Amino acid sequence: MTGLQNGRNPKMADYDWRRFAHELSMKHRSDGRGLRAIATEMGVTASDLSRAMGGQIVSVQKVIAICKWIGFGVMDFYLPPLIKTTKSTCCSGSNVKHREDEEPRGLGHSPRDLQLMRRMGR
Repeated sequence: MTGLQNGRNPKMADYDWRRFAHELSMKHRSDGRGLRAIATEMGVTASDLSRAMGGQIVSVQKVIAICKWIGFGVMDFYLPPLIKTTKSTCCSGSNVKHREDEEPRGLGHSPRDLQLMRRMGR
């Protein structure tokens, strides 16, 4: 976990809202103007700008406008999945069926039960 707004699931892509908010706040402080003036220049509302500075999620068009103003690319805050996604093998036919040379795998069956099951052809 990275402490991001929605928690970071490494299997899913995410956006670093905290870093985005930090960079926006730094740019706002160095600019010296008020939120309304900056928001008008960007083309977003002052409340949207305030939410973004607080690390809250804002819409993609507002992220684009803000990134353009702070001098960052939209993708600079993108967090790609950390784990390669592979085709799921859960419950596919070839994985569920037992090969004939494999031992049957029953949950909670004793070795004696497994022997009896083999004899009975199960």
